[in-house]
Amino acid sequence: MLKLMLQALFSGLNGPVPFVVAYWDGAQVIYGRGEPAFTLRFTREPNGQPDEPVVYLGECYMDGTLEIDGSWDALLATMVASSATLMGRGTGKALGWLGEKFAARRERQRHNVRHHYDIGNDFYRLWLDETQTYSCAYFRNPNDSLLTAQRNKVALCLDKLGVGEGTRLLDIGCGWGEMAIAAARRGARVVGITLSAEQRSGACDRVAAAGLADRVDIRLQDYLDLDGNAERFDRVVSVGMFEHVGRGHHDDFFGRASSMLKEGGLMLLHTITGPETRETNPWIEKYIFPGGYIPAPETLVAALPAQGLKLVHMESLRLHYAQTLQCWLDRYKAVTPQVLAMFDVRFERMWTLYLRGCSAAFRAGDLDIHQLLVSKGNNNTLPRDWGYLYSGSVPLSWSADISG
Repeated sequence: MLKLMLQALFSGLNGPVPFVVAYWDGAQVIYGRGEPAFTLRFTREPNGQPDEPVVYLGECYMDGTLEIDGSWDALLATMVASSATLMGRGTGKALGWLGEKFAARRERQRHNVRHHYDIGNDFYRLWLDETQTYSCAYFRNPNDSLLTAQRNKVALCLDKLGVGEGTRLLDIGCGWGEMAIAAARRGARVVGITLSAEQRSGACDRVAAAGLADRVDIRLQDYLDLDGNAERFDRVVSVGMFEHVGRGHHDDFFGRASSMLKEGGLMLLHTITGPETRETNPWIEKYIFPGGYIPAPETLVAALPAQGLKLVHMESLRLHYAQTLQCWLDRYKAVTPQVLAMFDVRFERMWTLYLRGCSAAFRAGDLDIHQLLVSKGNNNTLPRDWGYLYSGSVPLSWSADISG
């Protein structure tokens, strides 16, 4: 019965390339015509039924019941083309959050963040680079190491914001503190906030080790508790946090960020996006990022004006994230024995699936990542063009030419 159900599932997929399914009883079936691009190989009969196909197949991989041979990019392309069948993408759960009470929403967001980031600093330290940066890197040159590319990304963000001596910077979702440390070394004074106790602990240690505790304040704080009446900043940066805000809460985030900015201040938002607005796939929701939400870029841009914010620059770093994830995967697989000493085989395979699948998703264009630079009201001190970000030249200002 299970085999018939799986055969019906695979027969209904609409992928662009043929593939093979090798069943536990020795039977092999080719779906599509031509040379198969990948093979789904069942090592034994799975338990349960594929009621939620993408969750079921992900769990089969985690349990070692399923192995994947061949092109993961082709597999991802098949999943994207068959998303309605495999993932049941919709809005039901996200829409259900719209009416939740404020306290419940706050607790949900704390739980979701801690589910992923409080696994333990020792785990992330195994395979992240020395900066402990867990977001898309920027590979300026083909031979850049992951460490160099992460430093490139941080510099790119700070350069876009024009952070320098005396700048007051708010970092929403500060992670393990690399952005705050780099900004402080430029002479800025920084407040970083996170919901992860593990990240705050690690960030405080790194700030102290850098001798910057007098310039950087790392807080365990919800962005919902930010108070623009208590303090204001010249610049706001948020890297890799917006994905956790959730559907229907964009206005809250942009409103809070705007309230923390001085007039004419700048904010840089660095966030995962998609070709359409949607929830994350059900397996990611269950095991990796509960509560995740992927906005389309136009959704973000449309939310800005109501909060007094104006888009001034925007770019995609999609292939940079694909390369980042591949680097993480390589480093993660190199420390498999250490991971297995900390967790079980199922956990190790879960993270392999997550990193490998996400890398393929960015290459396939099912996921993207954008940096949006926005101003609160007008800012006539912005550079004449953005070429300096990529050439290393000095930015040219409009201010002398357009003053009245």
